[in-house]
Amino acid sequence: MAKKAVKSDAVMTGILVTRFKMGQIDVEDLAEMAADASRAERCSAAKKVLQAIEDSA
Repeated sequence: MAKKAVKSDAVMTGILVTRFKMGQIDVEDLAEMAADASRAERCSAAKKVLQAIEDSA
């Protein structure tokens, strides 16, 4: 089960990165997703994307 969660987390991270690059979501949207713990997969992925954005800035 853990292996599947890691794979789907990577997929969600890729989706969020793509949506961010296309301008469909912004940093505020990502912060909101990261704060919403009801969807753990999206929360984790949003945190990773936010961290990557902060590191690149």
